[in-house]
Amino acid sequence: DQLEKEIAVNFAQTQGAFLTSVRGIGIVLAAGVSAEIGNPYEQRLLSNVVSYLGIIPRVKQTGGVDGKAYTGHVAKRCNRILKDYVVKSAYHLGLHGPEDLMIDYKRRDASGQHADFGIGRRYLRMAVSLMRTSQIYLPPRLRKSDSTPEERAVYYLTNWPYLREKWKKHGALEVAFAKDRPLGLWRQIVQELYDIKLKL
Repeated sequence: DQLEKEIAVNFAQTQGAFLTSVRGIGIVLAAGVSAEIGNPYEQRLLSNVVSYLGIIPRVKQTGGVDGKAYTGHVAKRCNRILKDYVVKSAYHLGLHGPEDLMIDYKRRDASGQHADFGIGRRYLRMAVSLMRTSQIYLPPRLRKSDSTPEERAVYYLTNWPYLREKWKKHGALEVAFAKDRPLGLWRQIVQELYDIKLKL
């Protein structure tokens, strides 16, 4: 418990704290992924990261552009620490994540695909985006330009207790939402912008 509290307190100071806004992703998993990704503003191409991670199969093609492509196994040489965190995260998203990700996980699994790898790739893209933009996770319908401020306000109010509880459980609620912390700044902006109260 003490170790997890220390992780939470240190993690709250980073952009990775926004990953905890995704249902199914706890502080420990989010911290592991964030630490291995590194600075989100100085990232390589995501396709390179996914390849380095070892969750995308190798494709070989001979005979030029008209030749047949062969899909092989994933690379054995990879960042095994990040791979472990991402695969575990994908599994949790498939069981407890946002509705769109759970549906995608089940679809991939039913069609014989490696669901953990597929959702893992989606999660990595999402993770980097959340850290770069300093935003919490929003479902697809609220990312569209025609979504209204009222709809977003309702979403923030509905999901706020869930996000707050994650940090409270590890004894890091006050630290995570302090005014000089990423999540604290986000909370201030959202309260002012949407005229709502997100109580600690």
